[in-house]
Amino acid sequence: MKKKFLKLMSCFLVLLIISGCNPLISLKKPAEKPLVIKPEDFSVFLFESSEEIYRANVKSTAMWAGLREQADRDVDYAMHYKWLYDTYAKWDDYRRNQLKEIMSNYHPQPMSERLIQRGKQAAGLDEIIRFMKEDRFFSKNRGTLVDFYSWYGVNYALPHYERVAPLLQNKAKIVSGMVGEGFDIIAFMEKETGIKLKKKPEAVELLLNMRLIGVSGFSRDKDSLYTIRWNNPPEKIWAIAFNEFSGPFFRTFTGGWSFKLLAGKMKKDEALLTKFKEDVPYTWEGWIEKNLTEGFARYLVVQKGIAGDVGEGIYIFDREYAQALLKGFDAQKTSLEDFTVKYLKQKYDLGK
Repeated sequence: MKKKFLKLMSCFLVLLIISGCNPLISLKKPAEKPLVIKPEDFSVFLFESSEEIYRANVKSTAMWAGLREQADRDVDYAMHYKWLYDTYAKWDDYRRNQLKEIMSNYHPQPMSERLIQRGKQAAGLDEIIRFMKEDRFFSKNRGTLVDFYSWYGVNYALPHYERVAPLLQNKAKIVSGMVGEGFDIIAFMEKETGIKLKKKPEAVELLLNMRLIGVSGFSRDKDSLYTIRWNNPPEKIWAIAFNEFSGPFFRTFTGGWSFKLLAGKMKKDEALLTKFKEDVPYTWEGWIEKNLTEGFARYLVVQKGIAGDVGEGIYIFDREYAQALLKGFDAQKTSLEDFTVKYLKQKYDLGK
C-alpha cells in the first residue's frame, strides 16, 4: 500500500513538472520587498486625476490657480497643470455634470483603495471597468460611474498617464539610486537602532504622482501605501520611508508603562500640549512617538548620506531630537531607549 502511494505521488509530481508547474518552485516564498518606490498605479491615477480636474476647475479654483507659479518653475509639472484645464475645457455639460455627480457621492481615495484591497492595484482600464460593474462598493450611481470612467479613461486619463509615468519612473530611479542597489532598509535600521526585531515590519509602497496638494494613504492587508507629491525632494521621500518603518523599532519601548508614565509627565509643558491639540487625531503617547520617529527618520537621512542636515521640523521637537541623535547617539554604546529617555528628561526637566 505504501509503495503504491509513493508511486502515485511520483507520477503526480512528474505530471505537474511536465505541465509547467514545478511544486518545489511554486512553494518557495517570494523575495521580500519591504520598501517599494515607484510611480502611482493607473488604478490610483484614474480616480485621483478626475478629482484634481474637478478641484482645479470647479471646487478649489483659487487654490489651484495659485499653483501656476509652481508650473512656471517646472516644465514637467507645467505639462500636467495645463492638462487639468485643457481637458475640462473640451468637455460638454453632460460630462461635466457627470463628474460633479460622481464627486458628490464618492471620494477618490476609498475608490482606489477598494481596487487595491481586492487585488486590482495593477489592473488596466478594462479590468477596472469590469470590477466597477460588479463590485457592491460602486453600486450607487453605477451607470454614471461606468459610463464616465470608460469614456474618461480611454480619451484622457490613460493617454496622460502614459506621458507622466516615465517622468515619475525617472524620479523613482533617482531616489532609489541615492542608497545604492539592493539597499535593505530593515537591516540598515536594525543596525542604526541597535534593535533586532522579532517580527519584521510589513511592506510600504511610496507611489509618486503629479498632484501637488493632497497625500492619500491606502492599506493592502497589513501593507501601507502612500502617494508622494511630484515636487518632494529625494531626501524628503526617504524621510517618509524611514519614518514609516521607525514605528516598530520605537514601540519596543514606547509601549511600556515606564515610557507612558514619562510621556504623561511631559503634559506639563504648555507649548507641547498646545501643539498636540492641533495635531489630532493622535493619542498623547502616539503623538510623542510621532515626534520621535520623525526625528529619527531625519537622523537616518543624514546617516545614510542622503542629505547634509536634518532640515526643518514638522512637529515640535523632532528636529531637535534628530540633532541630538547626530551629536551623541551610538547604538554600539547605548540603547535607543536609554538615549531617548535621557533626552526627553533633560529637555522637559523631568528629573532622573
